[in-house]
Amino acid sequence: MSTADEIKKLNELLRDRVISQEEFDAQKDKLLKKSSPSESDSQWVVTLLLAFLLGVIGAHRFYVGKTGTGILMLFTFGGLGIWLLIDLILIITGQFTNKDGEKIARI
Repeated sequence: MSTADEIKKLNELLRDRVISQEEFDAQKDKLLKKSSPSESDSQWVVTLLLAFLLGVIGAHRFYVGKTGTGILMLFTFGGLGIWLLIDLILIITGQFTNKDGEKIARI
């Protein structure tokens, strides 16, 4: 089912008052985020480069919105390199997530 079809279906549910306007907006935003692969691709490349070049200070974690763990990486020098190595593996394999828990897609 295409994104447009899914939004039409959500619109029908909203019109029939099965879902609220807030639920409609949230689902629509989620669908629209999924349908923009170029954003995920560039985000993956930027995340990988930041981790590789500035990972010891947690730059990649700040970039994806994980400020708290970014600060921890900054003060521990990337967990003495171990945490950075794990993050690099997660990024390369496409398992690294942003602050909302969404995977940084490798396309």
